[in-house]
Amino acid sequence: MSARGPHLKSGKHKDAFVSEVQRDRERKEENERDKSFWISVGNMGTVGWSVSVPMVLGLLFGRWLDGRLDSGHVFLLFFMLVGLTLGCILAWRMISRKI
Repeated sequence: MSARGPHLKSGKHKDAFVSEVQRDRERKEENERDKSFWISVGNMGTVGWSVSVPMVLGLLFGRWLDGRLDSGHVFLLFFMLVGLTLGCILAWRMISRKI
């Protein structure tokens, strides 16, 4: 009995085993490529949400504050820009961690 086991004694079985391992490796690589596409799509969505949610929250808070203080659109614009800046910083940090 060899160190590899009785099923790998002949060249025929060895070739079948090698081809099966190659097929499994190719299937795994193809699966990883498919996953990377969907991971990229998910990351784009996450970046979009991480920028838009703080901006919209800032816009809503500014609108509410402008309504309470009767100040036109000053706070709306200010807090929208603050939210946009915060969202961009969050997106940048998230992307830089994944790279």
